[in-house]
Amino acid sequence: MPRKIAPGVFLVGGEGFSDPSDCLCYGLDLGAPVLIDCGAFPGSWTAIRKNLRQVGLAADQLHSLVLTHAHIDHAGAAARVVAETGCRVVAHALDADTLERGDRLRSAADWYQTELAPVRVDQKIQGEGESLAFPGGVLHLVHTPGHTPGSMCAWLEVDEGGTRQRVLFGQDVHGPFHPAFGSDREAHRASLRKLLALEADVLCEGHLGVFHGQDAVREFIEGYL
Repeated sequence: MPRKIAPGVFLVGGEGFSDPSDCLCYGLDLGAPVLIDCGAFPGSWTAIRKNLRQVGLAADQLHSLVLTHAHIDHAGAAARVVAETGCRVVAHALDADTLERGDRLRSAADWYQTELAPVRVDQKIQGEGESLAFPGGVLHLVHTPGHTPGSMCAWLEVDEGGTRQRVLFGQDVHGPFHPAFGSDREAHRASLRKLLALEADVLCEGHLGVFHGQDAVREFIEGYL
């Protein structure tokens, strides 16, 4: 079953929700359905699509698929998602080439003994990041290189019982790092400091779970810093 994280924010993919190899994927209701990452395999989309529908998000009307980076466990189902929904794909320009060529090494597809189906990136985020405006809110994208050159995190603000809460999608804060990925540990440390400065109330990490409260978020990020 999908899980509500915050108003308009749902955990819809990952171990226990879709394929065990998938990263944690998040569905957003921003007045239009938005998906952050989509899992490793074309079949991952079957479960994620069902979960989106269960929380009231029309999967067939998916507006945007935001790929935090080009690794297979985050982007492997992207080509199928686009084929079925016609959504736009958003990724950082520095990881876009990996996605569009289906680079087996850069995407870590070889680690999973599979292939990455190439997918066109419709909006290539440049530089330090951009903000995407939707009818129901703004999703801020922040360039956080280190794990891969084009890794991104995202954040938005929600109203939780009259209190504004900042929800951070800090995919793969934990790494790992490998020369084949183009990893850079110094850049990663700088990226983690950038995330700490956001003072998020909720952290939705890429594999290790969801952390509530600024103290818990800070402790988790500082542990990897």
